[in-house]
Amino acid sequence: MHIVTRTENPPELQSFEPYERARIKPGEPVCFPYHVIAEPGEGQRKRGVILSPRPDYSSWEVICDEGTGMGGDDTAPSPLGYLIMGVAFCLLTHIKGYLHKAPLQISRIKVEIRAEYATLQPDPQNGGQGVGRCDAYSCHVLIDSDEPDEKIRELVAICRDACMAIATIANAVPTTTRVFVNGATNGIAV
Repeated sequence: MHIVTRTENPPELQSFEPYERARIKPGEPVCFPYHVIAEPGEGQRKRGVILSPRPDYSSWEVICDEGTGMGGDDTAPSPLGYLIMGVAFCLLTHIKGYLHKAPLQISRIKVEIRAEYATLQPDPQNGGQGVGRCDAYSCHVLIDSDEPDEKIRELVAICRDACMAIATIANAVPTTTRVFVNGATNGIAV
């Protein structure tokens, strides 16, 4: 079983309106959507498709699972594992991009993240679900370099501020959840 594979024929979104890509003007942000379609599989497995946000990106099919303690078979990373790994990868993308434009003498870079999750005890009246939360998030960037500490600190600060994944978890992001029942075209807010 492949956990991640490129897909040439991604499924179509059913509930989102087409995203209008505005013409980018100098000084304005480059805006783009990222869409994911996820469906359940056997046991705790899930199959998701990451839809390409741009013509120069591929779409990917990804398998997800839970560990045996959560009723899964431990055949693929968990949803929270993917979430935090995505944050680390996004930060590394910005660090590598910075170093491509403004090279520094660096011999090693590593990102370590700790996200401290918790859930209240399962409630039988809520389908056995508790209420989840994240109590703390810490990101450490380990760098080996002979560059001055201030240059390294500036590199990481600029890249942290540029990282959209960190912005997603660090800032209050407006969120909505809607349910579409039996092919309805108007979702119901949850």
